[in-house]
Amino acid sequence: MTKNEKNSEPQSDQNKAEEPETAFKTVHIFDSFEDEAEYNAKQRAAMSYGERMQNIEKLRKRVFHQYLLPNGKWPSISKTFKIMDPYVSEIGK
Repeated sequence: MTKNEKNSEPQSDQNKAEEPETAFKTVHIFDSFEDEAEYNAKQRAAMSYGERMQNIEKLRKRVFHQYLLPNGKWPSISKTFKIMDPYVSEIGK
């Protein structure tokens, strides 16, 4: 909590506006779609493995957001196995 200088009232930090991550920093104008495709291919080729994985994780969270926990993490994947007795046919006895 911070204090508002004008009113001396406590103010929540949650109401602060932040610039979104997807804001464009530079505008590129291309003469053709081929030039744009070539530029995009060069940009993707210049990405590191870590940057690629971060982008994949962002996309995965955007697509599967309904499965995320409230803290933004993925639930653990655990499988339950039930060991059963083998099936024995009554006909063969």
